[in-house]
Formats: sequence, C-alpha cells, structure tokens
Amino acid sequence: MRYRSAFFSLVSVTAALACSGGGDSTFVPPVATVASVSVSPSAIAIEVGGAGQLTATPRDASGNPMSGRTVTWSSTDVSVATVSASGMITGVRAGGPVAISASVDGRAGVAQATVTPAPVASVTLTPSAATVTVGGGVQFAATLRDAAGGALAGRTVTWSSSNTAVATVSSAGLVTGIAVGGPVTISALSEGRTGTATISVQTSTVATVTVAPSSLSLLVGGTSTLTATLRDASNNVLTGRPVTWTSASNAVATVSSAGVVTGVAAGGPVTITATAEGRQGSATVTVTAPNNNPAIITVNGAQQFQTMAGWEALAEIGQAECDPRAYATYKNNVLDRAANELGINRIRIALRNGYENPVDQFIPFKAGQLTFNQWKVFWFQVVNDNNDPFVMNPAGFNWGYLDYTIDELVVPLKQRLAARGEGFWLNLVYTGANSGDLHRNDPEEYAELALAAFQHLQQRYGWVPNSLEVINEPNLGTWNGTHVGQAMVAAKRRLNQAGFFPQFVGPSVSQATPSLPFFDQMMLVPGAPQALNEFSYHRYGTAPTATQLRGIAQRAATFGVRTSMLEHGGSGYEHLHEDLTLANVSAWEQFGLSFCGDRDTGGNYFPIYGASLGKNTPDVRTGEMTKYLRQYFRYVALGAVRVGATSTEAQWEPVAFRNPNGTYTVVVKANAGGAFTVGGLPAGTYGVDFTTANAYMQALPDVAVTAGQNLTTAIPATGVLTIFAR
Repeated sequence: MRYRSAFFSLVSVTAALACSGGGDSTFVPPVATVASVSVSPSAIAIEVGGAGQLTATPRDASGNPMSGRTVTWSSTDVSVATVSASGMITGVRAGGPVAISASVDGRAGVAQATVTPAPVASVTLTPSAATVTVGGGVQFAATLRDAAGGALAGRTVTWSSSNTAVATVSSAGLVTGIAVGGPVTISALSEGRTGTATISVQTSTVATVTVAPSSLSLLVGGTSTLTATLRDASNNVLTGRPVTWTSASNAVATVSSAGVVTGVAAGGPVTITATAEGRQGSATVTVTAPNNNPAIITVNGAQQFQTMAGWEALAEIGQAECDPRAYATYKNNVLDRAANELGINRIRIALRNGYENPVDQFIPFKAGQLTFNQWKVFWFQVVNDNNDPFVMNPAGFNWGYLDYTIDELVVPLKQRLAARGEGFWLNLVYTGANSGDLHRNDPEEYAELALAAFQHLQQRYGWVPNSLEVINEPNLGTWNGTHVGQAMVAAKRRLNQAGFFPQFVGPSVSQATPSLPFFDQMMLVPGAPQALNEFSYHRYGTAPTATQLRGIAQRAATFGVRTSMLEHGGSGYEHLHEDLTLANVSAWEQFGLSFCGDRDTGGNYFPIYGASLGKNTPDVRTGEMTKYLRQYFRYVALGAVRVGATSTEAQWEPVAFRNPNGTYTVVVKANAGGAFTVGGLPAGTYGVDFTTANAYMQALPDVAVTAGQNLTTAIPATGVLTIFAR
C-alpha cells in the first residue's frame, strides 16, 4: 500500500505541474557556472616580433568544456609580450616568462610566455666594395637584420679577411691595406649568417711632405730631430718611403739622413728640406751662441714640501657618447698615451646619487633602447633603498655604468701603469649636489650609499678606491659646508666599521676664492678635522691671487692635510706651476681624459677628431695645453716629494721632486729662451726634453753628472724643460 500511494502521489504532482502556468508546458533548466579555465598550450616561446596563438577552454564543475562564453585576455608584462582579445601573443622584447591570463566569469587560467631574441637572418656590409692604399684604412659596418627585415643590435660580429697578407680587418671592422693586391673578401659572421664585401689595395704616391717642428732654435753644438710626415692625395699617412734631407747652409746647421739637425755656428734662419718622391716640405733653424754666464738653478733635497698624490683625469674617454665604432678603434690609443706619454696616474670617477635606485637604466641605453639624452634623465633620480639607512637593501642600488667605466678605463689604465712600475690612485667622487635632498639631509643615507659602493667594488674587483671625494662642487647645488662635513664624518665611521679606510677629499668648491670660508664651515663639524685628508678646490670663475693660494696652503698646514686642485677645463702649465708652488697641491686635474668633440677646448688632455656620432675615423691628438703639462706629469711619480729649488733669475722658475725610488726630476718654467745650469743633483745620467710653441717633447742629448757637478742645458724659446734621472 505504501508503494501504491507513492505512485499516485507522483502522478498527482506531475499532473499538477503540467496543468499549472496557464497551459504553458516549457521547462527552463538553471544556467551552469564556469568552474575552471584551461589555457593551451600552458607554455609557449616566441621570438621578438613573432606571434603565437593561445586557446582558452572554460569548463564546468565536472570538467566538461563550455561554449559561448566571453574570454578576457591579459599579460602581466606588456613590455615583453602582449596578447590580443583572441589570445594571439606578440613578442615585444626578449624576456619572461610572462604570465598570460584568460578570464571567464571570474575564473582564470594561465600560460607562461617566453620571448627570445630574433635570430640573425641576414648580414649586410657597408660599403660593399672599397679601395684602400697601402697603410691606409677604411671602416666597414655590418647591419644585422631578422627575417622580417628589422635591424638587430647587441649581437656578436666576427670579422675576417680572405687574405691577410693584402688586407687585415680588426674586431671592429676597420680594414687596413698591407700590400698591393686584391680584391680581398672581407666577411662579417653573426649567428651563422655571413655578409661579405670586397677590398682592393693599391699603392699611392706622395702628395705632401710636412716637417715638424716648422721652426727650431738651437745653440751652437746643440742637436734636435725633425720629423717628416708623408701623405697621399687623400691625406692618408704613407710610411716606408725614402726621405732625403738637405740644409741650405751647412756652415750654420747640418742635417743627417735621419733628420737630426746640429747647430754649427750662430746664424740663420736656415731652411732644412725633406724630399720624398719629388715632393718637399721644410723647416727653418736658427742657431745662437751659448750664454757664457747662464743662470743658476739650485736644487735643495733637504728642503721638503708636499708629497704627490697623483696627476688626475676625469674618467671620460667618450665611452658612452662617442660613435661606438670609432671608440673601439681609439680607446687603446688614448689609454696608452695617457699612461706612457702623459703620465696620468689618478682617475676621478663619479659616484652618482642616482646609483641609489633599483632600476639600472644604463642597461637599456647600452642595448640601444634609450638614447643618450633619455638615459641622462635618470642619472640623478634617487630612490631610497628603504627607510632605514642602517639596513641596506642591495637590490636598491644599480652599478651598471660604474662597472662599465671601470672595466673600460680604470682597469686597463691601472695595468699599463703597473707595467711601467708606476702606482695608481682611484678617487671616487659623489655627484648630484643640485638634485634631491636624501643624502644631503641625512648623513647616514649618504654613508649607506658610500658603503654600498665600496662593498660592491670590493666584491667585483678585489680592491676599492683610494679616496672618497665627499661631493663635487657643493656650492653649485643645495649643500653647504655643514652638510659636507656631516656626510664625511658619517661616511668615515660607516666605512671604517666595515673595514674600509679611504682618504677623504673636500670640499671641492667650484672656485678657489670661496673655498676657504666653505672649508672653515665644514671643519666646524665635530669629527671633520679628524676625517679630512685633502683640501680640494676648483679654479673656475675669477682666477685666485697668489695671496689666496698661499692662504689655502696655510689653512691646510694648520689642519695637517694636503691640498689639491681637481678641476678646471682650460688651465695650463702656468696655473699648474702656481698651484704647485703657492698652494702646495699634491694632486692636480685639468679635466677629462679624452673626448670626441672635434676641437681642442683645453678641457680634455687628448681631444679626438673624427669620432663624433656618425663619424668613425678617429684622430687622437695631444692637446696644446697637454703638451706643456706633460713636462710635469710624465716624470713625477705618485708619492714623489717636492723639494727645494731656487733660481738666480726670474725668467727661470723651477720645481724639483724626489721620486719614491730616490731619483730627481727638475721642471723649469722658462719665460724666455736661453741656457742655464742646474746644481744640487745627485750623480747620475739625466735625460732632458722640452716643449715650446714649435716643439713638443723635444729630446736633447743625455747628460752625465758626477757628484757636485752642475748640469748645463738650454731651451730655445718660452716653454717648459724637464730634467729627469735615467
């Protein structure tokens, strides 16, 4: 009975449902909800500029596919990969993996997308064919493109020549003619793709002959060497061609087959001619009789002044701004000449306040994704690593450009100096006085940045800077002497606690005149007198008087510190001589080491012509002021002590130094031409060379001096003469 009743009840309910609703018998089932979304494929790799399709499948709670649902696509990093409304992924730049999400009714599925660099599909050389003379050069450029024709950057290119006996090619694509012949195939290989060009080498005739110096003054019996430079019609230098030398009057001056001129009798000017392949160049020589009563310069080794802490240059050789093809060809030339010709032994490298920032914008700049001006915007943008200066977050600092500059400039220069047995000094200088207030207002934040830099350099290179220059030109920004002193004291404490003991340099005010009051304010900070090692100033603005320079020396002596002049683009040997003898500077800097400005402004020791953007035919030159500075720099070593030197005549202004190995160097600022003697030198053999308006690095014969003997020499005109122990 129970089953029968249930049956009738079910029939009744069914009938009731069928009859309800005014006769409408339609049944509407409930809408199913999305329980999950699967994305296929779950991982995908595409190239930059390439595309890949993803598919999203909504599923119900039972895992059954569902159709007719709207899918919303998104990418967590659209700078690497974008995704369309249909699930099509496009690679923007190399990176990843990036999460690509497909969302349906609040449920989402994810796939991982990785974007790889597009491979090289073609290599094209420019020019496709060229002709070069023996000894001449031509720069080739390799353009790399992907399959879509897009230009590629940052790829390794390997260059080769099919016949190096005729033409060689450098790692930067510079082809040099070796011998007449060709055509030779020049190849550029990148990622298995090769581009080629042809080069033919031909001989060339001499078009011009230039003799240097163009004029020369000699004493009777004196000698000097002339140099003939041969060039073809394209102004390429020619070598290996015979040169014939002749004198218009052998009674006054003779010339050897090597261009060595000897003064015979007072007279002149006499024309000395160099002839090559029918072309001629000439110079004039004037011979004067020696002065029978020369001035006397006396060296006094017992009288001691400052100890030298380096001939300094800013760490700038165009490594970021100049044409990269040209930079690759001139870099080693500049570094060789800086170490061996000029004698730079101290480098000043910037610690930008913008290095405290988690994003390293140098990386996209180096990759060609930012222009120089776009990158420069970020130099002084400070982002605090955290709110506690005593808890350092290493990820909050970026060191890309600092490392690049050290790798490109500091390490190779240091190696060159070591090969000569010379010391090296690295001076790290904080820059950013006119941007941000984090490090100015909180000395502990300044100290944290300094410590982060020292720890990074120790870990990467195994050595740290010799000195920390507290700040560059604080008076041009928002810093005062108190700020500088407080930052210095905090940095010294933090660095010393971590086992670093650099020397401290400051205040580096832009002008010498306001340096003293700024220095005095700095030294009122408790602990500052104990921290400072070097009182530094710059020479911009009104030139300092002798009284002001002596005041700097006296103030430094009061506190027991050194002095230094660390920047003035445009300062020559006259300023250097004043700073050495009046302010007693131990370090001195004109400005940058080198730059591609196509002009000599006196702001770089080695101006470079033909290397600005769009040009790649660099010509490294010695600056006109540099030629005279070299007479001081080259033979005075790091750690040398300036000793006493006096003259009986005002036209000869000497400075003398005893190098760490005990040898002596005497530099004479000559305000006129003529002869003089030098006494007080230890016994030994001495080299002599000089620079005047018409002669650079002009060597005179060596002179052997016995104990107590004077050395007699001469300079033909106003300039600088150096006497140095062999």
